[in-house]
Amino acid sequence: MLDEFEAREARDVEARKHAAEEEADLREAFRLMMDTAEGKRVVFWLLGRAGLYANAFDAGSEAAERYRLGRQSLGLEILQKLDLVDARLYPRLLLERGEARELERAARDAGGKAREDGDDQYA
Repeated sequence: MLDEFEAREARDVEARKHAAEEEADLREAFRLMMDTAEGKRVVFWLLGRAGLYANAFDAGSEAAERYRLGRQSLGLEILQKLDLVDARLYPRLLLERGEARELERAARDAGGKAREDGDDQYA
């Protein structure tokens, strides 16, 4: 009986060790992904598709509401993993995305003003 208990305990210790290694590998994969512009783009797209900032409530369809809640739940899991890797990753992602949008807006505004003034006739 004791041998069975010891064997089970050894399997449990090994399973916990394996799970910890898997978690460490996953965290490293998230960190590496967030080190690239392409990885950040994918994460931002996934979080957008998750609808984190959308209202999940749907008075007409309980199934649709549950569907949206499920998507939001996955998005929250992604955010949780990012937070475990580095609590600054998601705020930085939002700031970078906001800065990129402002640059795009400024370029559009500058392009529109140049055309209005006729300054870009040779551009």
